Amino acid sequence: MESERTGRTPARVSARDDGVRRPGGDAVSVFVDNDGVRLHALDNGRVSDSPPVVVIPGMGEYADEYAWMLDRLGDRRVVVADLRGRGRSDAPHTGYAWEDHIGDLRAVAEALELERPILVAISRGSSYALGYALRFPDRLSGLVVGDYSARHVGLPAEYAEQQLRMKVRGVPVAERMPEHAVRAVIAESREAPLWDRLVELRCPVLVLRGGRRGRVLTDELAEQWRTSLPSVEMATIAGAGHDLWSRDPDAYLAALLPFLDRISPD
Repeated sequence: MESERTGRTPARVSARDDGVRRPGGDAVSVFVDNDGVRLHALDNGRVSDSPPVVVIPGMGEYADEYAWMLDRLGDRRVVVADLRGRGRSDAPHTGYAWEDHIGDLRAVAEALELERPILVAISRGSSYALGYALRFPDRLSGLVVGDYSARHVGLPAEYAEQQLRMKVRGVPVAERMPEHAVRAVIAESREAPLWDRLVELRCPVLVLRGGRRGRVLTDELAEQWRTSLPSVEMATIAGAGHDLWSRDPDAYLAALLPFLDRISPD
């Protein structure tokens, strides 16, 4: 999306392998350029007949935390993306709008030649995945939304202090992202309701939610998903809250893998 707005050259792979093996077997770090922003991803590099999977962490999370998934999704090629301001990716001082993050996903998919991937998103990463799916409906094989509504949430300025103090798996967001990036994500956010646009999706959709306190998707919001997108598949991970996998990765995979297995290559 960024390259479309500026008219500049689309993304490219700027470094295929930094030579450093990450947790997750044969995974390597990959760097992609999106209009001057260097983006990092983990890539298991596998060749498979199954559609590739792109994992999109939530706010304040980074790819290395999801390296365990690279070897747990069967024989699929799996890429875990660090969007701008996260992990090993660049953290520019501006450029954190919804469209910029969608552009990061496009850069990763195009530069790594991921044909019709399945997007597996967590928390706020889900709104970026939804944005990509709506912008490029014919370029996906499937979409997994992780405990999130069909909206891109516009955040008030005062939320920045709360976000910086918030902890994800015991680590404050202030230690996970540069402060200016957190503030820019919030400052450049805008409310974008997507419920009425779900009918535009052309791929299978799975919505995962937790069964414990702290989940975002209440029973009422789950019903809104079913009403707005009758074809949606939904699964509840009984032991999870909003953090869908850290308590029990196997329970998360038990909800995710059957959906992935039902999506066949074209």
